[in-house]
Amino acid sequence: SDLNTVDHDAYVYGYEDGTVMPQKQITRAEVATIFYRLLEDDVRDDYDTTRNNFSDVTSDSWYNQTVSTLASMGILKGYEDGTFRPNASITRAEFAAIATRFFEETGATYEPGTFTDVTGDEWFAGAIMDAVNLGLIGGYEDGTVRPNNNITRAETCAIVNRVLERRPHDEHLGDVEDMRTWPDNLPGAWYYADMQEATNGHYYEWIDIDGSKFEEWTEVDKDYDWTKR
Repeated sequence: SDLNTVDHDAYVYGYEDGTVMPQKQITRAEVATIFYRLLEDDVRDDYDTTRNNFSDVTSDSWYNQTVSTLASMGILKGYEDGTFRPNASITRAEFAAIATRFFEETGATYEPGTFTDVTGDEWFAGAIMDAVNLGLIGGYEDGTVRPNNNITRAETCAIVNRVLERRPHDEHLGDVEDMRTWPDNLPGAWYYADMQEATNGHYYEWIDIDGSKFEEWTEVDKDYDWTKR
């Protein structure tokens, strides 16, 4: 209920060179900013703050408000040394922990054998199990989930779309002439639809494709500005 799951607004923006860099690793501050943009307006108003207890998130940091707000909600956690490490890349396990904190259906006990590289004794084992149960993440063909690998922008968008229950389909997006497109996000890439979903605000209808529910974009919102929501 803290996130806006109805309006399909853009929550990722490209770089000055016109790229969106889907394969680039994403930082902890950037993740905070994504979820801050997606908060329901009343939730953001209730928790909005520029104060935090992290030693490395200062008042003049561009990410101060987003990190401080998400920390005040209990969504973001710091490290034992009092830092948040905003510019550090975020691991798959850390991101799973953050994403699952938006759900009430959590607290699962890790089932040994689910993945070959998680024993159940790790701090993140429960969060990984929650993320699997919620349908947010899956493993790789070799049976691993690679919890300590740094997550990419494309992987982030794919999981965020699942958190929001967004279901983009490659063949049912907006007209290319209307969409924001990126030279490094081309049709055929596994993340193409997820990146387009993240970077283009749009209106939509639900359609059925072979028994599964997907979005049919009806109009692209080219003038969307999340700060004016």
